[in-house]
Amino acid sequence: MLLVSNRMADPNLNFKQVVSPNVIQRTVLVGRVKMAQALKMPEGEWAKLLSEVEHDPLFHELVNARAEGKRIVKFKRFSRTGLSNQFYESQDMDVVGSSGLSPETLLEQKKHLMALIQKIGQEKFERYFLYREDGDTAEHIAELCGVTLEEAKQVQDFVVDMSVQAEFNHPSKLQTSDLVKPTVIGQIVKNDDNTFSISYYSPHMARGLYDIDRGALRRWQKAQKMDRSAAAKLRKYIGLLELANLKQGAFWRVIDHLLKAQKSYFETNDSSLLAPVSLRKVAAKLEFAPSTLSRVLAAKSVLLPWGREILLLDLMPGQRHVVLNILEKLRDEGKAHMTDMALSHEIEERFHVKVSRRTITACRHVLDHPPHAKAA
Repeated sequence: MLLVSNRMADPNLNFKQVVSPNVIQRTVLVGRVKMAQALKMPEGEWAKLLSEVEHDPLFHELVNARAEGKRIVKFKRFSRTGLSNQFYESQDMDVVGSSGLSPETLLEQKKHLMALIQKIGQEKFERYFLYREDGDTAEHIAELCGVTLEEAKQVQDFVVDMSVQAEFNHPSKLQTSDLVKPTVIGQIVKNDDNTFSISYYSPHMARGLYDIDRGALRRWQKAQKMDRSAAAKLRKYIGLLELANLKQGAFWRVIDHLLKAQKSYFETNDSSLLAPVSLRKVAAKLEFAPSTLSRVLAAKSVLLPWGREILLLDLMPGQRHVVLNILEKLRDEGKAHMTDMALSHEIEERFHVKVSRRTITACRHVLDHPPHAKAA
């Protein structure tokens, strides 16, 4: 089960030290409810919520501030993740959404800003605007990138705005029975070292976590002598950022597990090489509740290395589904005559899936009598 501390779970961070066990229990329940709500929120809505924080001058002040030489807020990238190259081609894409501006106006803005990013260069853009690795001031970043301070601010705002627009710029083509349309989060790509990673369409997903130094934050806040209103806003913002960290961290750990578990499938486009993945076992390994894991993956899809879109939950097939795929392949290879026990041994040795003779019998029956087949 995912352990959520009381302080991290509440966006307002108003919890104080208490003695009553009933109050503690109630606080933990509130944190779990907020976490569940965050996990169920569509990526576009979540990105919009974070964009409101990142557009606030208080957030810019936090990112640029230091306390005794230590940065208060910086970003921490996940391994095997990055920003899709399609981000840099977005000026040629249709623009839709609810920003209040016409598609033509948005398109012109994007063309202007993409030209500015090309001037800066992809490496500097990702270093200073996407990942903010060095924590330089806005003025220094503008100087390093050869742009004006106003242009640097426009580019930074563009990164945030593109996170909100990502699901509109990359609509899902899947037809599902669910009322909620899937969100295409990115594409799985093969790396030079033969591992696989994911290229996100949304900059805020590619960027990773908000790394918050609590000690530096307290020292900075004390030095600022904030009034009650500003302090309340700060508590709310930090709470939202830490809730975002929980959500992003949970999601990344699941994706990282699937990138490794389904490596053979990604390499071959052979569905018989899909590995069986138990939702319950993965949840236990990653210390999540199964319901949390289900919410993390729900209504999200990804493009496979060969361009096909698939729901993330489809990358966690049960054993029977995997065995059916394998049996179909073995039949195509002319091995339908083999006994159930022989097939069980063949599947374990060749596909590394341990399956009982009884399961083989049941799966062969399904293949011989498919549910959709009509009686003669």
